[in-house]
Amino acid sequence: MSLLAGSLALTACDPAQEKVDNNKVYSSAEDILNGISFTQYSDEALTVPAADGNYIAYQTNPGRPVQIYNTRSDGSMNLLASGASGSFVLKPGRGSDPNQTFNIRALNSDGTVTEASTSLTVYVQQELDPAIRYLASNEYGSKTWTWDPTFVADGDWAGVVWGNMGYCGGAGEDAARGGSTWWGVKTSDEFNGQLQHTEDGKNHGDGDFNAYMVFTDEGIATTYDASGNVIRQAPYSVEDFDLSAEWRKGLLKTTAILWPYEINSGGNVPGEYEIIYLTAGQMTLCYPDGGDYAGNGNWGEATYWHFSSNSDIAGMAAGCDNGKDWTWDPTFVTDGDWAGVVWGNMGYSGGAGVDAAKGGSTWWGVKTSDEFNGQLQHTEDGTNHGDGDLDAYMTIGTDGRITTYTAAGTAIREGAYKFDVSVANEWKVANLETDAGSILWPYEINSGGNMPTTFEVLYISNDQMTLTYPDGGDFGGLGNWGEATYWHFKAK
Repeated sequence: MSLLAGSLALTACDPAQEKVDNNKVYSSAEDILNGISFTQYSDEALTVPAADGNYIAYQTNPGRPVQIYNTRSDGSMNLLASGASGSFVLKPGRGSDPNQTFNIRALNSDGTVTEASTSLTVYVQQELDPAIRYLASNEYGSKTWTWDPTFVADGDWAGVVWGNMGYCGGAGEDAARGGSTWWGVKTSDEFNGQLQHTEDGKNHGDGDFNAYMVFTDEGIATTYDASGNVIRQAPYSVEDFDLSAEWRKGLLKTTAILWPYEINSGGNVPGEYEIIYLTAGQMTLCYPDGGDYAGNGNWGEATYWHFSSNSDIAGMAAGCDNGKDWTWDPTFVTDGDWAGVVWGNMGYSGGAGVDAAKGGSTWWGVKTSDEFNGQLQHTEDGTNHGDGDLDAYMTIGTDGRITTYTAAGTAIREGAYKFDVSVANEWKVANLETDAGSILWPYEINSGGNMPTTFEVLYISNDQMTLTYPDGGDFGGLGNWGEATYWHFKAK
């Protein structure tokens, strides 16, 4: 009641334009519904009326402050608008019912509260906008992003996540990779030395390398501290999205990113950020001093943010558009006797899967196309069908299909696939479940041509992926150092 009273008391209106009757008492839900009208629009500016528009203007008559709200999936109240008139947005996620119900609540002059419920038919998107597929995933409905100290890998500023750079123009990726960096934060502790850049001189928890933010496909961004407490939440949108653009791939509009402050501005939260690099697993944002986008190329000061996500397994594997090509990766294992291997056997060692993937458990492996021809006893028919070639590749499609190709582009085989992320642990990030024979050289080693249908994903990024399969499918033997087969792939 007190929250309702406060919200309605703070609602402002222009008395020259709108007369508000604060003495009216709504005696019933019907009374509320008879005194309010809605007009739907297809655009945020409320200029194009649409029968199923997601942007909704409302007007009470006579003018009387109300609250309009619906309920989130966790049962909490989601305030959409308040006041005698105004607008709100209803953008349900894919697969939702177009008939969206919401509530109208009024605090009467006699201290009572009257509520009503009504619904409008709105547009439900069947396919996500491309930008949303990258930011919030096409598969899972939301994506978690955190700080990325691996993004800038070379030079004095390797490991930075937030700081200043020259607003240099040219290729956004070059600047994102550190080519324009002037200075940056490399640790959680260093964020605590930069509180002069916040709005109140405090670290609210997002200046921590274990803080994170979640973007949903319903257009909501939420930042959390390392313990999972909400720091801030706001809608987000992307304008002018074009990944082929040289500098700006799009303009991200929100106030809810991690550490959202323009550097050396006394706590300014821009509310919009240039996306200068974006994949399913990494993102770099930029904001020029004072929002001077016209100064691009003048090397004025700009702020940058480096983020990464490992929660969108399907996006990293299949891309966020029309599928993704993968080929053998002789660069994955870089040290020791087995540097350069792409397929072979390893100890089913347990522990951190990424350590095993990087070669820590390798026993033996194939390093060249010619060496594959010496391993035909592991195939089902003693034949190299073309996938035993380091230039062969496979396409993991967004349609749930994998197709393998020879180096010349001739299809070898295909099958269905899906990722199961519910099994993720220290050892693996997911299981890849396929029809038999779907991946490149799909054979379990020393099995006479067995083609498994479940592979463990030990490691995946936007550019690299390692799979494994234990002898005979004995997934329960993890840690016993039994034989397992591995596959190293890289994005083509």
